[in-house]
Amino acid sequence: MRKEAAPSSVPSTAVTTFGKLCVCFETKPLVSTLLAITLVMLIWNLPPYYQTLLSTARPCSATPLTSAAAAVATTSLLTTNATLPFTATPVAEKKYYTAPKAKPTDPNKRVFEAYGNAAALFVHMGAYRGGPTTAKAYKILPDWGYGRVYTVVVVNCTFPFNPNQDNLGGKLMINAYYGESPRKYEKFTALEEAPGSYDESKYHPPYKYEYLYCGSSLYGNLSADRMREWMAYHAWFFGPSSHFVLHDAGGVTAEVRAALDPWVRAGRVTVQDIRDQAEYDGYYYNQFLIVNDCLHRYRHAANWTFFFDVDEYIYLPDGNTLESVLNEFSNYTQFTIEQNPTSSVLCLNDSSQQYSRTLGLGTKEGKPTFHLVHLKRNEIRLYSWQWGFEKLLFRESRTGIRRDRKYAIQAKNAYATGVHMSENVVGKALHKTETQIRYYHYHNTITVHEELCRELLPLSAKNNVTWFNKLPYVYDDNMKKLVKNHQGIQAENHWKRKPTA
Repeated sequence: MRKEAAPSSVPSTAVTTFGKLCVCFETKPLVSTLLAITLVMLIWNLPPYYQTLLSTARPCSATPLTSAAAAVATTSLLTTNATLPFTATPVAEKKYYTAPKAKPTDPNKRVFEAYGNAAALFVHMGAYRGGPTTAKAYKILPDWGYGRVYTVVVVNCTFPFNPNQDNLGGKLMINAYYGESPRKYEKFTALEEAPGSYDESKYHPPYKYEYLYCGSSLYGNLSADRMREWMAYHAWFFGPSSHFVLHDAGGVTAEVRAALDPWVRAGRVTVQDIRDQAEYDGYYYNQFLIVNDCLHRYRHAANWTFFFDVDEYIYLPDGNTLESVLNEFSNYTQFTIEQNPTSSVLCLNDSSQQYSRTLGLGTKEGKPTFHLVHLKRNEIRLYSWQWGFEKLLFRESRTGIRRDRKYAIQAKNAYATGVHMSENVVGKALHKTETQIRYYHYHNTITVHEELCRELLPLSAKNNVTWFNKLPYVYDDNMKKLVKNHQGIQAENHWKRKPTA
């Protein structure tokens, strides 16, 4: 027989009280929950900047054509406002302050200043005043993201008048927003003009240089010999009224630096230290960031700015001169240049040439000079007095396919740029330029430290198509002829063929 449960010892009043408490929580949860949620949302949405919620302080707008030209922002934030027009009125003061990095003493040591937490909301690399007047303020996204954490945004800012016209100085402030709400943002100084620093004349011709070279990020185990050859060739090609801007992303070793230093001392080359870019996951060593920074930093430094790589050599066919070609292209803002892809391993087995050599570089009276060092005869037994581009003479010859292109631009008419061309320019672009200008691409040679000639072809290959790795190659000695035709020209304008004392 089942045992009955003992009578409850809990007083009836307690049961009644508990019952009433349950009723209370059942009849009032909606109101209390809504109040709690409202309070949480209010706290969550309070802005990180305080002075007063009714503040009418404006964000400082940009100086004319000042571009935060290498500003990096996260891909997920690019659809929001990176900056606002000068009429915007966000809430004023910061709650949290991101201290800027100390400025380096070396002017070519670039600093990347991050604003925000975790993946930085905005990484500011450079800002430059681009002239006294410009177009409406807007942002440009030149690199499409490529699925990386950071992508590039070029912020073109403006005033409806010329700021700092009295030359008393001033600051350009940027507001980078976390979302659509104007309440959450980071505010920082993008550019500061010191009193007396504004000079309108530098935004008009004549410019300091005829030609400027903007190089992409230099990374990897670069060959000093290849860099020395490339630099000497293009210093001759562009002539004395030219300047080269290189960007060291880790590839400028002590040996490469030694090859470049005479050009740096002669004022022909500037090397920007951008190694800090490695902290920010942008496409291909942040090369879109770098070319845009160079575009705006040197916007009014030259008549034409060229963009190509250090394994590529510009060439003028049929006796053209650079001056005549660019005069013909003067009505265009930019023109693109088609490549001649060249084998990085194929050479002629020419027994008439018995020695390899390297090219040294020194200075005389402050100018770069060259000397040639004979190497001991080796098993290849080739190539006396030859550079890499004198030996690699086999061009890939497929037709009817699209070749990569590089380009030159009148920078004063460009608002942003890319690796192969700019899509943000004022003016026309020209693409049918093959008969006037081309470039030879020696792919995969820039990191080769040993002998370049690794596959030797018989002399009969001069007159035949050679198939190598399933691609057709034909003999092309245009670059070799250039060297032959310019022996003995002084080093400050050309390469020097004879050893110096």
